[in-house]
Amino acid sequence: MLFPKMSPKLRFFLPIAAGIILSVAIITWYSISRARKNIYDSLERNLTVEVQTLRKMLEREQTLKKEKVQTALRVAHDLFYSRSFEISNDKVKVTAVNQLTHTKHETEINIWKLGNHSLLNDHSFVDHVRYLTGSMATVFQKTDSGYLRISTNVLTEEGGRAVGTFIPGNSPVTETVEKGKPYFGRAFVVNNWHITAYEPLMENGNTIGMIFVGLPEKDLTELRTKINELRISKTGFPFVIDEEGVFVIHPYAEGENWGDEEAIQHMIQTKKGVSEYRLKRNPAKKMAVFDYIPEYRLIVAAAVPIREETGRLIRNIIINSSFIALLIILMFSIITYLTTADKLRGFLNKLEESGAKLKKTEAALEQSERHFITLFNNSSDDIYVTDLSGNFIEVNQVGCDSLGYSREELLGMNIRQVKTEKYLANVPKNLEMARKFGHYRFESENISKNGKVIPMEMKSRLIDFRNGKAILTIARDITERRETEERILSTIIQTEENERKRFSADLHDGLGPVLSTIKLYTDLIKKGNYKNISQEEAVKNIDELVDMAISSTREISRNIRPNILQDFGLAAAIHDFCGYINETKSLVIQLNTQHYTISERRLEETILYQAVKELVNNTLRHSGANNVKIDLKSFENQIILYYKDDGAGFDAAHTIRDSKGLGLNNIINKIKSVQGTVDINSEPGKGMFLIASVKLKESRK
Repeated sequence: MLFPKMSPKLRFFLPIAAGIILSVAIITWYSISRARKNIYDSLERNLTVEVQTLRKMLEREQTLKKEKVQTALRVAHDLFYSRSFEISNDKVKVTAVNQLTHTKHETEINIWKLGNHSLLNDHSFVDHVRYLTGSMATVFQKTDSGYLRISTNVLTEEGGRAVGTFIPGNSPVTETVEKGKPYFGRAFVVNNWHITAYEPLMENGNTIGMIFVGLPEKDLTELRTKINELRISKTGFPFVIDEEGVFVIHPYAEGENWGDEEAIQHMIQTKKGVSEYRLKRNPAKKMAVFDYIPEYRLIVAAAVPIREETGRLIRNIIINSSFIALLIILMFSIITYLTTADKLRGFLNKLEESGAKLKKTEAALEQSERHFITLFNNSSDDIYVTDLSGNFIEVNQVGCDSLGYSREELLGMNIRQVKTEKYLANVPKNLEMARKFGHYRFESENISKNGKVIPMEMKSRLIDFRNGKAILTIARDITERRETEERILSTIIQTEENERKRFSADLHDGLGPVLSTIKLYTDLIKKGNYKNISQEEAVKNIDELVDMAISSTREISRNIRPNILQDFGLAAAIHDFCGYINETKSLVIQLNTQHYTISERRLEETILYQAVKELVNNTLRHSGANNVKIDLKSFENQIILYYKDDGAGFDAAHTIRDSKGLGLNNIINKIKSVQGTVDINSEPGKGMFLIASVKLKESRK
């Protein structure tokens, strides 16, 4: 008995105290859960407000830029027309570069003069506009291929002025200006998006060029300072990312690309929402609210570390609840201890009566045990009782007869000694599962004293036995069931094989005559032999036959069995299939079959061929791999297939356990249907490796 010297009052009181503690703990847990939810809701509301503030700041920045560009265009207009403008008859050859495709060609243009100075390569006008307004400026001259920049302060990626580049004629800008109307809005300028304004230059009612002013769309220099000054809660911060995952604005990671982070990709793809996430670079859990601004193609977000925001409040709740619990326990303890003296005497008297009843119960238990032994020895199944290490401590007569040992022999043995080599390694796991979960069901193989292998279905349960824990196992011989399952499975697979042969015959006998007839008609047309049929009838018949061929092909192609597998075997079939894939240039497959020597065509080859096709299909569809390596080998009557790709990889254990995705379970089940084994190794980012082994069975007659 636990604490034998403890007074009866204390023994009576302790369960009550434990109940009070448990009740207070549950209430505390509930309070913390509610508080955490309220905190989360409050954080989400605050973050949403901050994101809306960020959005309005960016939208205001966009509006200010549009107003600034419109003002700049008025200044450029007045400045341009305040000087004399002349179109000279003299021409000059220039190299024109398409700003989108970067293709070049030579063209001739008239020399334009502004204030008696040639505009070509003279940038005084555009630089004066920029000095006055802060906006970039360009003078365009219309050419045969678009609008050519002849004077500009827009820079190329190399840092030089973009003179000689042109906007193609099919641009929304040029389409508007051609109508004699100014263009206001977003436009792609040389190598980036800008907020722009274009004014047509007219002569005799025709557009001969245009004036451009604009500002880079994502120049957030002034706005960056304001955003970084925002304070979100105690530890939160705002940030802005582009569609590639690059931080445009961030308190410590500005300019870095975090597009490889799953949380950042989620924001880019979802565009708008609330997210709780952990980053590989910083595992602290955070909450973020984010929104997408299509005008900028940017995502604005506000984030806070959850633990730092909620930790202090939750600690206070726990401390206060613990203090209240101690007060309640102390008060209740005093009251209970003082009021239970009389009731405790009655309780002790009843305890003596319970002792007398216990003796009667023990006698009934002995009789029940005798009944159990009778049932135990007359069961139709093997029954073993082992300790937690697998040592036999009891066995029924059926088990002794099945294994060929006497009861005395088995009681000196361990369960491992009656297991086949194949299942010996599983014994520790089976014992542990029964001990951990209280029950466990599995299949195994026993080997009798005379060497007979007996497949068994085992049901183990943790029981109380002889003042300790033991494992009771009921084992049923499933030899007959196994043989029946194998026959059924073999029949199913053979039926599928016959269907493939039938599809192959359909292709040869059904589609072949149709194609031959098409060839006959095409020969008639080529030779011009229209004695028995007109050209129109021949063409009509060919159309009908082609439709028949297409329909027949669609019906047959999905299930057809390659004749090369039947005629030349697995190695030749895989070579043929991989050669086709290599010709598509979608994947590079290295195939090695020089150590494959199986010559007999068997069902196992068909299963492995289907597995290879499924694996290559998975690689093409899911992995993004560039290379695949396949090794096919045989040792006597055993076939071993190695398959490896350099793709994205995946969590193999999770994928197989969930029974969905990549068709892996289909491959595993097919190989296991012919008693084969499969081992798959893969991790995200490390490709995939599979090894399959199939042992050819003797032909059944």
